[in-house]
Amino acid sequence: RSSDLQAVRMFAEYLSSESRRDAILADLDKKMAKSVDVSNNTFLLMAASIYFHDHNTDAAMRTLHQGESLECLAMIVQVLLKLDRLDLARKELKKMQEQDEDATLTQLATAWVNLAVGGEKLQDAYYIFQEMADKYTSTLLLLNGQAACYMAQNKWEDADRKS
Repeated sequence: RSSDLQAVRMFAEYLSSESRRDAILADLDKKMAKSVDVSNNTFLLMAASIYFHDHNTDAAMRTLHQGESLECLAMIVQVLLKLDRLDLARKELKKMQEQDEDATLTQLATAWVNLAVGGEKLQDAYYIFQEMADKYTSTLLLLNGQAACYMAQNKWEDADRKS
């Protein structure tokens, strides 16, 4: 859809053109003040990403809460973890699990939350990252997740092997 492409383009322009960021934000604020198509997850995610990069977590959260997709919920989890609101991140993760517990995105969000919880949950997070690497392919994101699990357990040599 062209509206999806426009949203992705807006985010790409925001990231690539520091001199245009204020104008892009102003334009986005105008779009958000009007009625937004809440079924357009791509727009909601791109708008929230712009707000998040601009350190406006309130606007990012308001934008994301308009959507009900796993993608919007996963980004809410990320924002809440960034804000050290593990309690609220767990609630959003629960919503994701109720929607589709086996979805890759739900599994990834589970690993993020487990990593934030720490302790015995670190091993669970590690296994999720490993399972995804085995099922799909080993990516930098998954390897970094595994390395973070090792670092949180003070297993520096193991972490170094994963990075």
